[in-house]
Amino acid sequence: MDLSPDFPVCKKSPGGSTRPDAESGAMSTRNRLLSIHRDSTTFLKDTVDFFQKHASKETQIDSSKDLSEVVKERWPVAANERCGSVSNLVITVVHPLLWYAYPLVTANSVHFKSTDGHQNVYNFSLKRLNLPFLDTISNANDGAVLLVDASKYKIQPDSFSATLPIWCAVMNRLVVHYRAQLSLMDHGQSCKWNDASLTLFTPPCISQECHEQIEGIIDERVKSAIDAMVIMDPKSFVQKAPVKPMRCFWIQNDDSQQSHDLNHLYREIKEAQSQYSCIVCISCSELLRRKNYEQYIPGAGDDEESWSGGLTPSLFWENVDSIIHETTGEAKTNEVITCIVEKAKLADEEWFRAESSRGALRSDPKIRPSFISYFDRVRLSSKTNDGSIAVGTRRAGRPPECWEHFDAVVNVTTMEYEDMISAEKALPEGKFYLQLPVKEGKRDKAELENWMAVAMLFIGVNLKENKRILIHCAQGMDRSVAITMAALCLYYQFFGDIDTTSPSPHSWCKEEMSYKSFEAFVEKQNAEVAYESDVNEEIQSIDGDTYYRRSGIPLKLANKCKGKQGRDLFLSYLKAISSSEEVSKSYSDEDVFATKETLRLALIKVQQYRIKACPTRSTMQKLNRFFMSSVYEK
Repeated sequence: MDLSPDFPVCKKSPGGSTRPDAESGAMSTRNRLLSIHRDSTTFLKDTVDFFQKHASKETQIDSSKDLSEVVKERWPVAANERCGSVSNLVITVVHPLLWYAYPLVTANSVHFKSTDGHQNVYNFSLKRLNLPFLDTISNANDGAVLLVDASKYKIQPDSFSATLPIWCAVMNRLVVHYRAQLSLMDHGQSCKWNDASLTLFTPPCISQECHEQIEGIIDERVKSAIDAMVIMDPKSFVQKAPVKPMRCFWIQNDDSQQSHDLNHLYREIKEAQSQYSCIVCISCSELLRRKNYEQYIPGAGDDEESWSGGLTPSLFWENVDSIIHETTGEAKTNEVITCIVEKAKLADEEWFRAESSRGALRSDPKIRPSFISYFDRVRLSSKTNDGSIAVGTRRAGRPPECWEHFDAVVNVTTMEYEDMISAEKALPEGKFYLQLPVKEGKRDKAELENWMAVAMLFIGVNLKENKRILIHCAQGMDRSVAITMAALCLYYQFFGDIDTTSPSPHSWCKEEMSYKSFEAFVEKQNAEVAYESDVNEEIQSIDGDTYYRRSGIPLKLANKCKGKQGRDLFLSYLKAISSSEEVSKSYSDEDVFATKETLRLALIKVQQYRIKACPTRSTMQKLNRFFMSSVYEK
C-alpha cells in the first residue's frame, strides 16, 4: 500500500541516521493524523469492505430489508478502547482506536486492556466484564464481529493476542457453568458446548510455552469469577450469551504475513461458523513501514491527551479535508485544529466535554450523538413497567430533552440548568428534580454524606412508584455512581436464588416506601435533630413553597434527613418498615444496610452497564462511612 501523496518521507543522512522533519519532528500531531488517516482509509477500510462485500453475496433476505444494513448487523465493526485514568479531581477516558475506526464503526466500543494480557499476568478482569459485547456477538448471527485495535510495538497488541482469548475462554466456561446450574441445555447441546468451550485459541505470535501457561490458568480465572459473584444475573447472562462458543481470528496490517490472505481467512471463518461465534481481531498499524518511513507512526492514536490539542475522533473525521488535505506543515495544521476545537466549544461546550470523555459511538460522523448516548440504564428488573435507574453526564439532565426519557432527575453537582429552577418555568406534570450540591472528587469534604439520606428518600419513593430515574454528575463516573451504588444496596438484595433475576427489590422499596409514611415515623419518634455547624442551615425552596427544589420532598423531611443524625433517622425508618427476617437474611450484621462486599457487588452491577463508572477512593470512603460508621463507632 502506498502512502498518501502528502505524507512526508523521512530522509536519511549519509551516516544512516534519520533526519526528522525540520519543523516539528517525526512524532508531530500532523504525522500522527496522517498515519491514522492512511491506516483507516486504506488497510482498515479495505479489510472491512472485503468481509462485508463477500458476506453480501451469500446473504439471503426478503425484499423488505436493506441488504447493506443486514450485512452491517451481521458483520459489525467495533473499536477496542483503552480504559480511563483517574487523577485526584478528574477522571478521563482515552479512545485511541476511535481515531482509526470512527468512520466505519457500527457497534459500541469494548474495553480490553493490554496490561491484562502481558506475559505472566494473563488476567481476566472482574471489573471490565464487557457484558454488552455479548449482545453484539449474539446479534452477528452467522457473521462475525470485526474488532479494531492497534499497537506501537507489536503486530498484535496484547489486548488481542492474550486478553481477548482469555476473556472468550472464561466466558465460554461461565456459560457452561451457569447453563448447567439452570438446566438450560439438553445433553447434546451441553456436550457440544463443553467440547468447544474448553479450547483456547491464540494467534501465531503467542509461543507454545505462553499458550500452555495461559491454558493452565483459565479454570482458576473461571473459579475467581464465580466466587466473586461478578455474574449477578446468571439467567439473563446465559440468555444473552451467543448460542455458540466464542472464538477469535486475527489479521494484521503486514503484507508479508500469510494471515493477510483475506480469502483464506474468510473461508476459515465460514467453516468455523457452524461451531463458533467468530470475532475477527484487526490490528491496523503496520510496524514494518516505520523502517522506511520514520514519520509514519504505528499506534498513532495512543496518548492523545499529549498531542491532540482537544481534537476528538469525531471532530477529526468531520473536518478531515480541512486538517489533512487543505493544509501543509505542522504549524498550519495546529492552527486549523485550534480553530475547529474552539468553534466546537463555542457552539456547544457541554457536547464537546461529553464527546471528549464518552465511549459511545455512532455510525454516521456527520450527526451529533443522540441524547441517549449521554447515559446508561442499569438493568434492575426484567419487567418493563418497573422503576429504573440510569447513570449519566450532566448533559443527560438538560431540560427539556431529559423529560422525554426520565420522570425524576438527581443532579449531584453544584451547577444547575436555569430551566430546572426558574420560577417562570414549571416542570412537566409528574416530573421531579432534586439537586445535591456536591463538589467533585476531593474538593467535597462531607456534602456527599450529608445529602445521601435525602437522595435515598427521593430515589426510594420514585422507585416504588415505578419512575424512570436519572442520577447524573459532570461525567457520570464518580458522584452519580456512588449515589446509584447506595440505592442498589438499600433497595435491592444481591443474594437471591440463581434462577431468579438478581438483584431483586426489597419489600420496603415496593410496598411501604412513601413521604407520608416517613413523616409519620418522624412524628412518632418525636425526633429532634441537632445538626453540626456545617449542616445546620435550613433548606430553602427556590419556588417558595413547602417542597424542596421541585423534588416533591416536604422541606421539613429534607431537613430531617441531612447530616449524620438524619442518616440514622432515615435508616431507622427503613428498618421499621422492613421485616427483621428480611434484613437478617440480606445482611450479616443487622445494624448495617451495606457492607464492603455488597458495595463491591453494587459497583460491579453498575459497571456492567456503564463501563467507565469509576468512583474515587475518597468517594468510596464516604460510602463506607455512610453505611458502616455506626458499626465502627462501637
